[in-house]
Amino acid sequence: MARDMITQDRIARLIAMPRGESPYITVYFRAWGSLAERRASLKNLIREGEAQIETDTGWSDGRKKEARALLEQARATCEGLVETTPVHGRGSHALFLGHDQPAEQLHLPLDVRDRIVVDRSPYASPLSSLIDQFERYGVLLCDQKRAKLFEVHLGQVEDWEELVQEDEYEREARGGYGASRKRSGSAAGGVQGLDELRRRNHAQFVLHQHLGTVADRAFRRFRLRSFDRLVLGGPRELLPQLEEHLHSYLRQRIVAREELAVDLTPDQARKAVAPVEQRVEAEKERELLAEIQDGLGSSGMATAGLDETLRSLFFGKVRTLVVVDGEAQPGRECPECSFLFVRPQDEQERTPTLVECPLCKRPTRRVPDVIDEAIELAILSGARVEHVMYAQDELRALGGVAAVLRFK
Repeated sequence: MARDMITQDRIARLIAMPRGESPYITVYFRAWGSLAERRASLKNLIREGEAQIETDTGWSDGRKKEARALLEQARATCEGLVETTPVHGRGSHALFLGHDQPAEQLHLPLDVRDRIVVDRSPYASPLSSLIDQFERYGVLLCDQKRAKLFEVHLGQVEDWEELVQEDEYEREARGGYGASRKRSGSAAGGVQGLDELRRRNHAQFVLHQHLGTVADRAFRRFRLRSFDRLVLGGPRELLPQLEEHLHSYLRQRIVAREELAVDLTPDQARKAVAPVEQRVEAEKERELLAEIQDGLGSSGMATAGLDETLRSLFFGKVRTLVVVDGEAQPGRECPECSFLFVRPQDEQERTPTLVECPLCKRPTRRVPDVIDEAIELAILSGARVEHVMYAQDELRALGGVAAVLRFK
């Protein structure tokens, strides 16, 4: 079984995996906690998986047998993880099991809610949330002589690099070039005075050279792997000069200028960047919801509420789908036309029930989370997905799901 750290390529591949008729089991399982707590949580997850298999009206007895075998495999794998679970920690396991497909296990560096989903493709909503909420941040810490460049993504510090500027005077002080020059008599005072003048006049040149070197290195890193946002840190009086040296591609990505010490450790740097990420994400959510609120007026270029948004998504109208982060909503899908909808009676009915599609009148089937299906459909149609974390009350006031449209 493949067990690797999460990467954006792996997330994208799992989200884009086509739906079939064979069962597919996804388990998200917290990677820390007491042994008793983790065992109880796993037991509840397996019980929920059994219930999902029994209530699915779209599977034959043979398909349900395949699903039970996958569920047993998931149970055995998770039991092995439970026995090695630390009491304290951070992060979650994600397990993906499909019929005739290699099992995959990812370690998510952030905590996600425990859940199990028995469906026909991977349950990718939490992974989509990670892509949306945790953009790649470039960070540049710099003072007059030192610099540290790194990236923060998914709560982790990556590609840590340190630069140190040194000029000829520092080499002389250590006994390098020029240290053995002899001075005597009145000439010594004149030479020393000239050296002092040179030092003062040279200081700005040395700083300019240092900032240019740092800016050039930052741009080369960006060209190798671009980032979404840039955070500058260092003495407040130095940051405007540093910004002047940056390439325009980098300047337009700056979201924060923080007075930070350059001698931070990687863990301290990660914690210092976290509030910036939260502030930027909250501002982005408020701006998007304001756009939706305006679009609900005369322009009609937005929708609010689950029914209307799902219908707009089906007809390819959605440019940006907006959902509450971490919330699930059971619903129905038509296997023929892929129309998604919610039937309130499904929340009470636990026995298989045949329900026709409102559009094509063919039999539909239950899906554990219609929001996840909507996210998958949005991504496949080229729409962007925004998971709202900080403005959830405002989005719930609009019906919990909303969208910005491409056309009416």
